[in-house]
Amino acid sequence: MPITDRNLGAGTKLLATYKKQEVLCEVVETDEGVRYRLADGRTFKSPSAAGSAVMGGVACNGWRFWTVEGEVKAPSEGKPKAAKAKKGALLKQIRRVPNQKGVPEGSTKWFCSACMKGFVAEWTTDPETCPEGHAREVEDTLAP
Repeated sequence: MPITDRNLGAGTKLLATYKKQEVLCEVVETDEGVRYRLADGRTFKSPSAAGSAVMGGVACNGWRFWTVEGEVKAPSEGKPKAAKAKKGALLKQIRRVPNQKGVPEGSTKWFCSACMKGFVAEWTTDPETCPEGHAREVEDTLAP
């Protein structure tokens, strides 16, 4: 869960997961002011600098990278999961070609992924089959 209250007191522990490893950072008060100390002893002026050090120098938003220890991530956070195809889902085999350069006026170029061939049809129609006879859509037999 991103840090929303940026007034972190000394002793606050921050937690992050990077490359499946948990990383700890502690907010400490020094003569220079508030600092963010990693477990290896390195200190940084900001949570972003500490997060960047954890990530090998890659810039990051430390307020989003770290979580205050004890706070739980909301279920919607993290990487989005890939959408799964449903049983009976249809796969398009015939698609309109994005580049219509060189196609005669009044025509549209299409591509069939079943036979791997392009063909031209009148612009007013969406072909249900390719010249080889492959259907526009077929059932996805590999869907979970």
